[in-house]
Amino acid sequence: MSVKDVTKSNFSNLIFHSDKPVVLSFNSQNSPDSRKQDMFLTMYSYEHPDVLVGKIDVDKEPSLSAMYGIHTIPSTKVFKKGKCTATALGVQDKFHLQQLLAK
Repeated sequence: MSVKDVTKSNFSNLIFHSDKPVVLSFNSQNSPDSRKQDMFLTMYSYEHPDVLVGKIDVDKEPSLSAMYGIHTIPSTKVFKKGKCTATALGVQDKFHLQQLLAK
């Protein structure tokens, strides 16, 4: 699997209609921490095909970040059956991503 780019047009389908748990990272291309987070997300997505991994570029999709009150980049949210079950601020490595999914 790979990390899916989440936009306003595919957000609802990916988040609210996914049978899989969703790990969603809010990031920015201009942030070194976001680039580091992308690396962990990519590794995680290949190791866990049972999880949908996505990212939102807050510079391109400000309405999505505003909808969830995102002020820290990167921020990660986990969704299960359309409900947010966990949130974390800052870079999350593979271990911490797995811990978020366990909640």
